[in-house]
Amino acid sequence: MKNLLLVAVLSLGFSAHAQLFVKPTDTDASYVFVNDTFIYVENDVELESNRSLTATTDNGIPNILLRNNAQILQGEGTLSKNNKGTGEISIFQEGTVNNFDYNVWGSPVGLSRVEGANGFAEPARSEGNGPFAFKSTNSAAQVLFKPTTVTLSNPAFAIGGYDGNQNAGSLNIASYWIWSFQSGENYGDWIHISNTQTLEPGYGFTMKGVAGTDNTTISTEVAQPENNPGDSQRYDFRGRPNSGDIQIAVGADKQTQVGNPYPSALDLNHFLIKNSRGESEPNSYAYSYTSPYSGEVINKNIDRKRVTTGIAYFWDSDPTALSHYLVEYKGGYGTYSPMGVIDGDGIYVNATFLNYDVTGESTGDTGSNGLVYNRRFSPVGQGFMVTGDTNQDMNGAVPEDITFSNEQRVFVREGDNSDFRSAQNLNNNIVSAHGVANYYENVNELRKPSHIKFYAGINDTYSREMSIAFLDEATAGYDTAMDAQTISEITTDVGFKIDEKSNYVINAVPRDEYQWIPLSIKASGPTEFKFAVHYTEAFEYNDVFLVDMETEAYHSILGEEVLMMLEDGIYDDRFFIRFTTSDAQEEEETTEEEETTEEEETTEEEDTDVADETVDIAVNEQDPFIEESVLESFTIIQNNINNQLEIYNPNNIVVEDVTLFDLSGKKIFNEINLGGQSEYTFPTRNLSTGIYVVKFTTRDGLTKGRKISIVN
Repeated sequence: MKNLLLVAVLSLGFSAHAQLFVKPTDTDASYVFVNDTFIYVENDVELESNRSLTATTDNGIPNILLRNNAQILQGEGTLSKNNKGTGEISIFQEGTVNNFDYNVWGSPVGLSRVEGANGFAEPARSEGNGPFAFKSTNSAAQVLFKPTTVTLSNPAFAIGGYDGNQNAGSLNIASYWIWSFQSGENYGDWIHISNTQTLEPGYGFTMKGVAGTDNTTISTEVAQPENNPGDSQRYDFRGRPNSGDIQIAVGADKQTQVGNPYPSALDLNHFLIKNSRGESEPNSYAYSYTSPYSGEVINKNIDRKRVTTGIAYFWDSDPTALSHYLVEYKGGYGTYSPMGVIDGDGIYVNATFLNYDVTGESTGDTGSNGLVYNRRFSPVGQGFMVTGDTNQDMNGAVPEDITFSNEQRVFVREGDNSDFRSAQNLNNNIVSAHGVANYYENVNELRKPSHIKFYAGINDTYSREMSIAFLDEATAGYDTAMDAQTISEITTDVGFKIDEKSNYVINAVPRDEYQWIPLSIKASGPTEFKFAVHYTEAFEYNDVFLVDMETEAYHSILGEEVLMMLEDGIYDDRFFIRFTTSDAQEEEETTEEEETTEEEETTEEEDTDVADETVDIAVNEQDPFIEESVLESFTIIQNNINNQLEIYNPNNIVVEDVTLFDLSGKKIFNEINLGGQSEYTFPTRNLSTGIYVVKFTTRDGLTKGRKISIVN
């Protein structure tokens, strides 16, 4: 009988001490089977390969099998931290791509052995973490496999050409698409790993998916039993489990592709805060949690170093763009900020290939429907980009390295605030996260920052999603591990302007309803922009306005689209975001009434002085409330049955002009001196079917624009 160590339920405390050693007998394989839970080892793991056996029925079984979201955590014990031996673990991950689309990976294992004079018993390295490799010369020289049963897998094949596939039961990966990016700046800095090179642990790599399906069913996998039902491919990573400190170099202001290097989830906030620090911030970050085992409060510190900006970037793309040509890709990098805390959620804004409506749903033919990614914890195999800080800490004459460490490891099942690439729905149950250094009672209820998300739609082609967070700890300037620049800037784009840099997509600001948040808008040629806030979280203000300083117009964008046409150019000091609160509105309305009473009691000369002063106050503080209430009293309707544009003005406000434009910016008509009628109508019978923009201006200079659809 096999020496089987079955782990059905493990709930080991952080104080547990165990050293795991698994080896076969002279005749039988031995392995540990872990299903839907985690195994915790304080010190090192030593595995002796079952492949050293002569019995062919046993020699494909790894020493540790992690199934159905099972993971292994390792602590920072006082004994050896280096795993060793010729044995291997097996852990699954699904890549949700077709043969044209990339995933970005980080291998949780490295080579444990090579084929030499003594067969499979020769270790790749005597101890420590082994490199990732996909050489496909024999199964000892790679870590990528295709599952065939719960315990057994076949080596994946590296093939030439550009199209990976499932063929005759074989998993064939196009090795051409395996690349890595290490401290680079330009497209030419990508390093070709292919099936000839190795990659040190901690670095990320790209790999495209495969065409076809694989109906092989793995009974332990509950969410997706089939290897490939047509939209995601299961890979079996086999090798020596990575553990301990893993260090990666990244140059100042350069990008490096990294990946979760462990066979467990990664506490992404912990990793980002560990490897970033503001110029005036302390060298340590203090926090605490309540132990689920003893009930006592555990006080912890993270020793911080100034290496990265504290932001992570995740590649995402349109899966319907079926091409290998770069110019035909539709994708970019989504941006994640931890918002400077370890005990809460961060903020993630999507890449720019999507288009949105005011509900937050994506539109168009992207094959995506309102993607919502949970980036707070990075699952097994997840790769991402980081950027080096401009002024990095130095270790002598050399900049400090990024550090992955066991204290960042945490058991979180994928889908519970941890998504590999595809959007997944969180369940509503209480889901705790057990970490080596941290514990989270419920990942579904992590503290969320007060914030909004809004989009800038560009020519109905793509949208730039952006976010503003309201934090007591934030400043009006740049804040490390809070404010986030994009690394996917495009020729026509929108960003926040912070400290004279104009490509920020996440902006953390203090709580202050009177602040002006500047936008930078770039238009490459005449461009249609539309703005709307489509998501709020713990939002404390009453409204959100896009302010156009050139026209002095305030446009509410809270759940409502505002459209504008801009000519070619860069608009750095024209557009701002502002907020209002209901309390502020009531206070200012009361002030206005008091000022009116005072005016009635003064002489004509004094009355003139007070009136002049009141105008100044209105311009500086009251405009957003007064202007928006005036503008919102108008209703604009395109009546295609009667072939006319109708504008209703129930308050009989004097209108100076109404102008109609087509989407190229061409003026169709301009009617002036319209007076204070309750209704205006304009014939549209002779116009071509299409989208138009109607804009009107009141006598007080207030402007409102809306998009209409004319059908003739």
